[in-house]
Amino acid sequence: MARLLTKQEIHERMVEWRNLKHLHRVARERIEVQDILIKEQADEIRLLKEQNMLQKKLIETLTIRVEELERMVFGRKKRKDHDQADDDPSSFSFSQERTSRNPSSYHRRVPPAKEITHEQTHTIDTCPECHTPLTRIKIIIFYEEDILLPKNPSSFKAVTKRIVEKGFCNRCVTWHPALPIPPTLVVIGPNTKSFVSYASVILRLSYDQIQHILNDLYAFPLSQGEIANILQGEATKLTRAYERLKQIIREQSGVHYDETGWKVQKEQQGNYAWVATGTDTPDAVFLIGRSRGKGNAEELKGDNSLHIGITDDYGAYRMIFKEHQLCWAHPLRKLRDLAQSDALDQETRRHCRVAYEQFAVLYQDIRGELIVPFDHARRKTARDTFITRLNGIAVPSPRDPRKLAVIKESLKKNMDSYFICLLHEGIPPDNNKAERALRHLVLKRKISFGSATQKGADTLGVLASVLLSLWWKKPDNFFQEYMALRGV
Repeated sequence: MARLLTKQEIHERMVEWRNLKHLHRVARERIEVQDILIKEQADEIRLLKEQNMLQKKLIETLTIRVEELERMVFGRKKRKDHDQADDDPSSFSFSQERTSRNPSSYHRRVPPAKEITHEQTHTIDTCPECHTPLTRIKIIIFYEEDILLPKNPSSFKAVTKRIVEKGFCNRCVTWHPALPIPPTLVVIGPNTKSFVSYASVILRLSYDQIQHILNDLYAFPLSQGEIANILQGEATKLTRAYERLKQIIREQSGVHYDETGWKVQKEQQGNYAWVATGTDTPDAVFLIGRSRGKGNAEELKGDNSLHIGITDDYGAYRMIFKEHQLCWAHPLRKLRDLAQSDALDQETRRHCRVAYEQFAVLYQDIRGELIVPFDHARRKTARDTFITRLNGIAVPSPRDPRKLAVIKESLKKNMDSYFICLLHEGIPPDNNKAERALRHLVLKRKISFGSATQKGADTLGVLASVLLSLWWKKPDNFFQEYMALRGV
């Protein structure tokens, strides 16, 4: 039989029960607070992880951007052999294979008889050491080519005194000179003007260098103001040739477009230079001292031109061409830079390298297809195959760094524009021709640092277009052709 509890035991147990109940309530409250705290901390940890991931991506993006800027300013760094093998597959070089050269090709050609201006005979009878008479005399002939430097520079300068008659017409009631009368007593002749334009545009000389070469070789002093006036006058004479050049380029089947920086110190419309050059001829047209806006591309294209535009993926070129070929070389260079970037860890760089290699092989195969004689049905079939391969390359991956993801997104978005070259004969897959055309201007920019005024930029645009187009055709009589264009 169970024992009954005493009042004291009941009281003690009641106190213990009340204490347990209180402790349970406190513990429950503490647990609830801790649950809330744990949830808040979990949310905070998740937020911090997201912020950390965003910061890593931002740091990666900024590091890549700094690396690109350093490459622009300081040039590409030389890489160690193991890095080259790891990140720069040498198998994807699109330059033509080197052919073995004949040793004679490294020597100057023997001048024809009509070019020989002097002939000298050098004889020898005795040994120059012991003065013993020499026997078995042989004759050896070689040629020495040289230029004539002026011993007296002023003798190379022509000064013509022109005596011009003029008469009065009673019927017209006006004076008529035998030759147009200039506003000043002394004028600069056409040879000097053409040489100044040639030195400024073709040789990329600064005003100071032009002054030195004219003074040193011809004793012909020129002020910088006179040089500026000469260039402006020559541009005016070549305006019709400039407009004709625009029309020639616009009528070609394809036209390359590109732009680069060109500083204009005052009266500026913008700080960029634009170029358009056709696929069929070496001619090029420049707009200098302009903005980077879409209107400049439209001005170069013209209103009624139906040619295929070949450009990089800059937004100003979108929606202005009926058919638009995007450049393969631009994404290839971006992918190569990612595959070689020191801003990425080794694993990410290897991942980028795979995309680069696949894209490089695809580009190489497209170039190979373009060498085959044009057949529309064959090209269309090849295009479908190439699109499938490019779609595979452009599939996004969680391992993609931000820049690679952007490149893939751009490839997906503009997929069809990368294959226009396969459907039209004579259309290249890259925009290298426009970049080569701008290279001359970029080198001149390093010397002159741009133009002082918008008027000077417009003048350079006309002269660069006409003279470089003429020079790139490499006629043997460049100056004669130039004189004909300017109406002399």
